[in-house]
Amino acid sequence: MKNSVVLLLVVLMFENLLAQKYQEILPPSTIKTVQLFNPQTNDQTPVIRLNGEYLILSFDDLDPGFKEYNYKIEHYNADWTPSGIFQSEFLDGYSSNYIRDYQNSFNTYQNYTNYSVQIPNRDAQIKLAGNYVVKVYTKDENRPLFTKRFALYEERKVNLGMQVERAIGSGYQNQRLSVIVSSPQVNLTETPDGATLFIMKNGNWNDHLIVSRPNFIKPSQLTYKDQSIIMEGNSEYLWFDTKNLDAPAMTTERSFRKDSIYHAVLRPDFQKWNLSYFDDQDVNGAFYIRNVNIANQTLSNSEADYTWVHFALDEFDDKQGTKELYVVGAFNNWQIAPEYQLHKTESNYWEASILLKQGYYNYQYAVLDTKTNQVSMSEINGSFWQTENTYQGLFYYRPWGVRYDVLMGFGEVNTR
Repeated sequence: MKNSVVLLLVVLMFENLLAQKYQEILPPSTIKTVQLFNPQTNDQTPVIRLNGEYLILSFDDLDPGFKEYNYKIEHYNADWTPSGIFQSEFLDGYSSNYIRDYQNSFNTYQNYTNYSVQIPNRDAQIKLAGNYVVKVYTKDENRPLFTKRFALYEERKVNLGMQVERAIGSGYQNQRLSVIVSSPQVNLTETPDGATLFIMKNGNWNDHLIVSRPNFIKPSQLTYKDQSIIMEGNSEYLWFDTKNLDAPAMTTERSFRKDSIYHAVLRPDFQKWNLSYFDDQDVNGAFYIRNVNIANQTLSNSEADYTWVHFALDEFDDKQGTKELYVVGAFNNWQIAPEYQLHKTESNYWEASILLKQGYYNYQYAVLDTKTNQVSMSEINGSFWQTENTYQGLFYYRPWGVRYDVLMGFGEVNTR
């Protein structure tokens, strides 16, 4: 009897562990410029074809000297809980390995070492379409320095047709999506509750919708068309350009070097939520590492310098300390973290200084309501249905008798 109780407790603890959803682990202050980049498409959309594409994980260590960094790949379900399947089921090779490729910075004031690894690679060949997390650590894989998530989909098995339009009846700030999932090969009704549709905006895992039930069902087709499948349009991203640190770009007020490091002071921003929509071309929150003084831009990973970028917003009502203001974008994975928070200064501006690598960056202002713990991306610059966005649709299905979710289809649609 006693052994049975102990076994039951172990089973319950294991199930509870598996049920815990993925939590992003942010890098320490010495780790900068973390990218999971698709060189085939030249973008940072963290979704690639199984057996057809690969990603490059890259980051800089500002501490001097070489360190042995390791990485581990783990498999997850559609809801970002660990799948619990054996490594041999989703991977050929080693799920854990060390990062072999590194380069010391060259001709820069800020010294750093750039590390990179291809995922998948010859030592770690992923076999299953689905969700994955890569953990980077030094000694203990249970104490990673940071994590990044990505996904692989099966090509040609399921097709996703996506449309986006203004959401009628919800003001002028929202965009409504409809998705048709079709497949000539798979019976999509074999498992009635096996389908999950995940829609994210601009490659941002945190800005998403999960749709569990279609509106219309056929064995070879599922239609998701509901008035509730809406997302805020937000506004076009703000931008700055530090590719040339000797000459300030259009949004930079001045640039200079002090104490052997560059500084770029951006022109102060102002709130635009009460203005009409303004069409300013952006790259949907992404960033690209570049240095105009390098003929071969592939060398920017080790030859681009770092600069303190100084942000400023001319006014903000923090509601007596119950609201906090942050700068976010793909450069920090849209995360709300203390190093990206703006504070009011003696000049009555809200300011923040962030150490960033040379390049072209998109960013936006996020407001955290500390009472509700809700984050708004539109409180400062508004939300408009005309805003240019790219939506990614990920269709997961768990066939009869399978213990994990398969990413069977992927689609994209741009509002233009």
